[in-house]
Amino acid sequence: MSTAQSMRPSPRPGNGTLGRQINLQTNYFELKFQPDLLLYRYEVRITHANPDALVIVGRQIATQVILRLLRTELAEYQEGIASDGYQNLISRRKLPAHDAPHIMDYQQHCYHVILVPAGALQFSQVYQVLKGDTESLQPSLTETHIHALNIILGHQPKFSSHIKVSGAGTYLNLDSRMSLGSGLHMLRGLFLVAREAQGRLFVNAAPKIAICYDDFPLDRVILAYMRQNGPDMHKIAGLVQNLRVQLTHLGMRKRAGGFVPRVKTIFGLAAPGDGNGLVYPPRISCLGAGAREVQFFREPRSQSHEVNSGVVLGSRKRKRPMLEGYITIMEYFQSVYNIAVDDPWLPVVNVGTAVNPSYLPAQVCRVLPGQSVPAAIGAAQFQQGTRSGPDRRGSKATPASRFASMETELSSVLGLARRGGPTLNSFGVTLVPGMAEVSGRVLDSPSIEYRQGRQAAVRGGGWNLRGMRFTKSTPVSRWTYLWVSASGPSHQSRPDKFVLEEALRRFCTRMKMLGINILDARRPGIQVSLTDSSFSREGVPDNLAHALDTVCGASLSFLLIILPQAAERLYSRIKYLCDVKKGIRNVCVIEEKFLRSNDQFLSNVALKLNLKLGGINQTLPDHSLGIIKNGKTMVVGVDVTHPTSGTLPARAPSVAAMVASVDRFLAQWPAELCTQPGRQELVTQIDALLKSRLHVWCRFNRGQLPENILVYRDGVSDTQYGSVLSVELPRLREACSDLYGSMGQSEPRISIVVVGKRHHTRFFTTVRTEQGTGRPQNTNPANGTIVDQGPANSSKVWDFYLQSHTAGRGIARPGHYVVLLDEIFQPPQSKAHPNPANAIQALTHNICYISGRATRASSICPPVFYADLACLRARFYVEEMLRQSSRGAGPTHPVEVSLHENVKDTMFYI
Repeated sequence: MSTAQSMRPSPRPGNGTLGRQINLQTNYFELKFQPDLLLYRYEVRITHANPDALVIVGRQIATQVILRLLRTELAEYQEGIASDGYQNLISRRKLPAHDAPHIMDYQQHCYHVILVPAGALQFSQVYQVLKGDTESLQPSLTETHIHALNIILGHQPKFSSHIKVSGAGTYLNLDSRMSLGSGLHMLRGLFLVAREAQGRLFVNAAPKIAICYDDFPLDRVILAYMRQNGPDMHKIAGLVQNLRVQLTHLGMRKRAGGFVPRVKTIFGLAAPGDGNGLVYPPRISCLGAGAREVQFFREPRSQSHEVNSGVVLGSRKRKRPMLEGYITIMEYFQSVYNIAVDDPWLPVVNVGTAVNPSYLPAQVCRVLPGQSVPAAIGAAQFQQGTRSGPDRRGSKATPASRFASMETELSSVLGLARRGGPTLNSFGVTLVPGMAEVSGRVLDSPSIEYRQGRQAAVRGGGWNLRGMRFTKSTPVSRWTYLWVSASGPSHQSRPDKFVLEEALRRFCTRMKMLGINILDARRPGIQVSLTDSSFSREGVPDNLAHALDTVCGASLSFLLIILPQAAERLYSRIKYLCDVKKGIRNVCVIEEKFLRSNDQFLSNVALKLNLKLGGINQTLPDHSLGIIKNGKTMVVGVDVTHPTSGTLPARAPSVAAMVASVDRFLAQWPAELCTQPGRQELVTQIDALLKSRLHVWCRFNRGQLPENILVYRDGVSDTQYGSVLSVELPRLREACSDLYGSMGQSEPRISIVVVGKRHHTRFFTTVRTEQGTGRPQNTNPANGTIVDQGPANSSKVWDFYLQSHTAGRGIARPGHYVVLLDEIFQPPQSKAHPNPANAIQALTHNICYISGRATRASSICPPVFYADLACLRARFYVEEMLRQSSRGAGPTHPVEVSLHENVKDTMFYI
C-alpha cells in the first residue's frame, strides 16, 4: 500500500446487516436554519486603556466587558449578536464601522474594545446541499460554520447568572447543587455541541456532572474528605493541588486603586525534598506533615517582617522581630499572627514551588467557589456518593429519570422556554423538538464454553460459574500467604488463627471447584505489621521488602497477600516490589472481605489468579471468532496514560502499554510497558513494543509469525486520527519489515481500530411504563446494540457504536469504534469478506465475552480494557520510582519501567 493511501482513513464499505432491527432515540436534536442565513464574524480585542496598568485582561474580565458593550453601544443589535465572551463575536447584521475603540468601564477600570471584521459565513449553499436540492456540490460546512453555531448556542448560558461554564460546551446549573460530603458537592448540567452528521445539522446534548469543592475553609474540606476517604496523604495531595484559595490571615492587597483579596494557588503538600537547593532547606519528616512538624529557617532580617511590609487593611500581623533559626509553622503563626493552629496534625500546604516553598496551615486558606476537583477524585467521590446517597432508591427507575428530561434541560440552558428563545430565533435558527430517531441492530450473545465444552447460560450479557471449571489451569504446588496487619487506633485487634485458617480452607476449596489443582498453603505464612502512618505517608517500612525477600527463592507459584485496607499507597508499594524488584506472582485481597468471603468473592479472585498463572478461563466457539479461528491473527491493544497524582513532579513521564493475544483462544494477553515524555499521546516506541509481542507470539506458535495484526488503539481523539496513520502506522510497518524479513515471511496485513470511551453519544429505547400510564420512558438498549448510521455516525470515517454490556445503573455509554485502516477484512485480494462491516462488528462484539476477570460482557473490547489496566499498574511503578529518586542523592535519571523476568510476559496487571 502506498504512503499516500495509508495517510487516509479507510472508507466506509457499507453498513452492517447482522442482528435484530431496533428503533432507538439518540441525544441529538436537529437544527433548522433559514435558507438565506448570513452571519458576520468579528474578532474581539480588549486592552486596558492605560498601557502601564498592571491589569491582566483575562477571560472573566473580557466576558463582563463584552456584556457591557452589548448592553450599551450595541444595544440596537443585541438581539442578533452572540459571543463566546472572550475573542469572538457573531452578528446577524453587519455592524457599523467604528474607527475609534469602544470605551467600556468595569470595576473602576477603563478598557478599549476593538471589533475587527473576520469575514461572512454564507449558509445558502449548505442549505441547498443539506436539503438535497443539488447533487454536484459538496457541503461547504466548514469548521468555521460549526464554530459560529456553537457560539450562538453557548451565548445564552455563558451570560446567565445561574449557569456555570466548565470547559468548552459544558454548562452547569448552579441551582442543582447537591452535597456529596467529603467537602465536595455536585452540579448537574449539559454538554452541548453543534455538529454535521450525514447531511444534517444537530446539537449533541449530553447530561453532565461536575464535582466541585465546597467554598469553605480548607481545613474543613480536608477534614471532611479524610473522614470519608481515610488519611492517605497522596490522595490529599491530589485533592488540593492547583486549588485556588484566599488567605484569611492577611489583609486585602492594594492594587490599581482598589483593594483585592490575597489569592494563592496550592502547589501541593509540604514534602521531603522541598527547597533542597536552599542554604537552609525546610525540615519535613514525611509527606503531609503537620504544622507542629514542618520547620523552616527564619532569617533575622526577612523582608516580609520589616515594618514597611506592604500589609494593609486588617492585617493581624505583628511587627516584632524574631530570632533567627528553625521554627515550626505552628510557632510562627502563633508568634507573628497570634493565630493558634487548631489541628496541628493536618497537612501543611505549599503555595510556593518545590524549589522555593512557602508553607501555610490549611486553617488560614479559604477555597474560592466554583472550582472543579480532579477527574479521578471526582469520579470516585461520585460513585461513593450515589451508592450511599438518596439517589440509590432510584436504581430501579429508568436511566433518564436520574436527570430532568433532556429536552426540558436543553430548553432551560438555551433559554428556549418561551417559544424558541430570542437568541436562536433572532439568528433564524430553530431546534426541532424531540431527540432524533435512529435505527440500530441487536447482535445475539455468543456461547461461552468452559472445560470439556460445557456451555454457560448467557442472559443479559452475563452468566455464572455454577458447575463450571476453567478451560485450562496450571497446577499450584507451592504457595503461601503474606498477612499485612495494621496497628493503630483505627484498627481492631487481629482475628484469631482459626478465622484465618477457615478463610484459607474456603479459598482452596473454591479454587479446586473451578478446576485449579491447588495444594494447601505452606505454613506458617508470613506476617508483617505496619502502622497507620505507613499507609498514607512517605515511607512504607523496609520490613515489607524484607518479608518478600524470604519467599524469593522458594519457587512459589504465587503469593496471596492479605491487606488490612484498600490503601493505594500500600498497594502501589507491594505491586512495585513484587512485579519489578522481586519477581513474585501475587494476588491481593482485603482482609475484611477475605475473612468473610463467599463463593462470589472467591470466584472473582480465582478468575484473576488463573490468568496470572497462564490459564484459560473461558473460550468462544470457532464460529464466533471469525478470522481469529485460524490461529493466524494477533489481536493487539494499545493505550497511553498520563501522570495525574498531585505528588508527582513535572518530570513525571507518561506510560504506554501494549497487550497482545498469543493464540486463537484470546485468553492470555501478556503486556509490554514503556515510558515516554509526559502528556504525549502518540506512542513513540510502538515499534519496539510490537516487536516484543511478536516474539512472544512466536514462542506460542512454533516460531511462526501472525499473518494478520488487528490493533485496537485507545485514547486517541478525532483530531489525532491522521497522526496515528502518519506516525504510528509507519513504525508498526517498520517493526514488521525488520522481523518478518529476518524470518523469511511475508509482511502481515494490518487493521487499526480506534476505540473511544469519552464521548457524549447515548442511545435510548422507548417503552411503555409497567403501570399502564401510556407515557413513554427512556431505557438503555439491550446488550449487543450496534449503531452505524444516523446523526451520531460520521460521514468522513468508518465508525460504529457498540453497547456490548448491560448497564445496571445510570445511562449506558456505548463504545465508539473508528476503523482507521483495514487490510484484513477487505484486503485487495480476491478473498475479501462479503461484508467487512459485519465481520469487524461481530468480532468486536463477541470478544467482549472473553474478558477474563468477569462473568459478563465488558463495555469495551478486552484488548483496550487490558491495555488500560496495564497502564494503570505501570503508573504505580513510576510513582514508586519517582518517590525513591526524590529521597535519594545525586542526579535523577530518566524513569524506565522494567519488569522482573519471573513476571514479564504474564498478565501481572489483571
